[in-house]
Amino acid sequence: MSALRKYQPLQNHLERRRGRPEMLTFEDIEQIIGKSLPESAMKHRSFWSNDNQECGAARAWTRAGYRVAYLDREQKVVRFERTR
Repeated sequence: MSALRKYQPLQNHLERRRGRPEMLTFEDIEQIIGKSLPESAMKHRSFWSNDNQECGAARAWTRAGYRVAYLDREQKVVRFERTR
């Protein structure tokens, strides 16, 4: 499965938010995509970088018009906010 297809459900979820910000736990995201997040999501802040367009996850949230506005890897939460 391509990385982009893996995160398509996240893109769809955010598109349904219609611009409303949302705080999700890593577990929430795993439930949305139906798969575990990679180890790099837990270990590397760069996984969550809005500029990391090589990452299927970042492409998913940016295509939905969102950005990561807040990240706490210790608490395993991420806040998405609308960019457009």
